[in-house]
Amino acid sequence: MKVIGIAGRIGSGKSAVGKILSNRNFLVLDLDREVHVLYETDANLKENLLKLFGKETVAQGAVNRKLIADKVFKDPAALLELENIVFPLLQVRVEAKIDAAKNSPNPPLLVAVEGATLFKWEKFSESLDEIWVVEAPQDVRLERLVLRGLSRQDAQRRMDVQQNDPLPPNAHYIWVNNAGSLEDLELRIGFLAGF
Repeated sequence: MKVIGIAGRIGSGKSAVGKILSNRNFLVLDLDREVHVLYETDANLKENLLKLFGKETVAQGAVNRKLIADKVFKDPAALLELENIVFPLLQVRVEAKIDAAKNSPNPPLLVAVEGATLFKWEKFSESLDEIWVVEAPQDVRLERLVLRGLSRQDAQRRMDVQQNDPLPPNAHYIWVNNAGSLEDLELRIGFLAGF
């Protein structure tokens, strides 16, 4: 079983690559989705979020993700604090799912871990067989984020926060250009994944 990462800056098309692989019945672990599950289910995480961001962070047992995003994308120190409490939990969850897939009676040929945070998980990233780094020009990424419903200012702020995230030095990278159409991207991914 091959375990890859799908990384890239916000708006680059990581999720599109994940969807292409998922549609071909490969196992795709979306880090954003996995974080949302942690926000919903982990009582200790909710308690830590309350301590870090205040009482409005969790209301009626639900984490206010928009409020947290608004805070951390304006304040790099707050983002780092959030990552320090979320990433260890997230990594344990993802590694357990990869192990379960490996030990299943019919393991998938490919498991993909998709998310921008791979850039910040150096040891985990370096343990992957390879990382597909999805790239697109900044103006294309900005337009994609605006089409998703973000304001230009908020989209630009989120892009700026990720701009200086370094790639882990000892991982194996494959660069995937996603400046064109979805059909172009599917051809590239089909070649890489062997379908």
